[in-house]
Amino acid sequence: MELVPLNRELRVLMLEDTPTDSELAEHELHKANVDFVAMRVETRDSFIRAIEDFNPDIILSDYKLPDFNGMHALEIVQRSHPEIPVIMVTGALTDIAAVELIHAGAKDYVLKDRLARLVPAIQRALAMEQSARARQAAEQALRRSHDELEERVRQRTAELTVANAALQAEKAAQQELIKKLAEAHNQLLQSEKMASIGQLAAGVAHEINNPVGFVNSNLGTLQRYMQDMFKALSAYEDSEAQLPPETRATLAVMKQQIDIAYMRNDVGNLLSESMEGLQRVKRIVQDLKDFSHTEKQEKQWANLEQGLDSTLNIVWNELKYKADVIKEYAGIPQIECIPAQLNQVFLNLLMNAVQSIEDHGRITVRTGVDEDNVWVEVEDTGKGIKPEHLSRIFDPFFTTKPVGSGTGLGLSLSYNIVQEHGGRIEVKSEIGIGSVFRVVLPRHPAPA
Repeated sequence: MELVPLNRELRVLMLEDTPTDSELAEHELHKANVDFVAMRVETRDSFIRAIEDFNPDIILSDYKLPDFNGMHALEIVQRSHPEIPVIMVTGALTDIAAVELIHAGAKDYVLKDRLARLVPAIQRALAMEQSARARQAAEQALRRSHDELEERVRQRTAELTVANAALQAEKAAQQELIKKLAEAHNQLLQSEKMASIGQLAAGVAHEINNPVGFVNSNLGTLQRYMQDMFKALSAYEDSEAQLPPETRATLAVMKQQIDIAYMRNDVGNLLSESMEGLQRVKRIVQDLKDFSHTEKQEKQWANLEQGLDSTLNIVWNELKYKADVIKEYAGIPQIECIPAQLNQVFLNLLMNAVQSIEDHGRITVRTGVDEDNVWVEVEDTGKGIKPEHLSRIFDPFFTTKPVGSGTGLGLSLSYNIVQEHGGRIEVKSEIGIGSVFRVVLPRHPAPA
């Protein structure tokens, strides 16, 4: 079996007072063709020395020893060498003890009567440790890069300060340049953050899909089993007349006690409701995947109305208590775009719409098409935008929300995304009536 590559044999430290148990563990490693060298210790002092001298890649520890135990061993490793993964190999372990061990830092536990799990557990533990080390290295590199960037910014700022003392004529231009760079930097951070959220959403959707699949399959099988069981029960009931009176009386009392007639109806209802609930989970998962589109960040042909539906489902919990949502779709054709980016635009417009409604209102989502363009419109019955603010709503960091309620980057980021798609955003608003945001996008990509 191929373990995480170490470019050398795997060094396994075993804290075990029973030699035969260590031999069984080594046997599992040999069976899996693992290239390893093992060292067995029994006491606390020999364990501490072995950690330093033997330099193990992984530690397999028994949970109970004569004057020592796995929890104490784990505490020693966590204090001195937290990078070494520890797996508990024990004869018995309660659920509470297992949870405590995992919380204390153990990577896994394996029961001695189930040693077939040992090699996969080692594989996972080594992979987790290698991933953690890689993540730490990446974080350190990122910090170094960040420090270097900050140092360059400080140096450049000092240079600009000195230059501005002699070149007052260029001061305004330099300040404008610095401002634009800061805005671009913050917009890039916001864009990367949303991309990360999209990847997270897609990952969650993928992970949910797996258990949903087998639960759905098991419920279907259970439904068939219950149908067959009730058929068999009906057949037995048809033969009750042939039973002695005493037996029939006993069965009648039992049926009354368990209310078998109600059970027959309720089991079917319970299974049907469970199947319906699973279908709802599957729809939510599909909406998460449709919203994120992390598998493709290049332009592709996509249906904007499907993107709107996915986005509405994602933010439905924010909308349902404050607004009635009306969809007026025109069946617009597909366009070439980056769906995840446009979904982010729709998300920003919908959130702005619901946040502008004070009590309860209406949000209307429309689509339309003409010869050259398709458009998506989000109309709300909120407070409206003051005329003096209309010309600034797409400026970075401009917001009319209370401090802490918004960054002022949502509409700015949306404006840039739509511009990159060759489109535009149009706005109409009246105080006390509401606002209408229209995203206009070309039906056909501009020639390169």
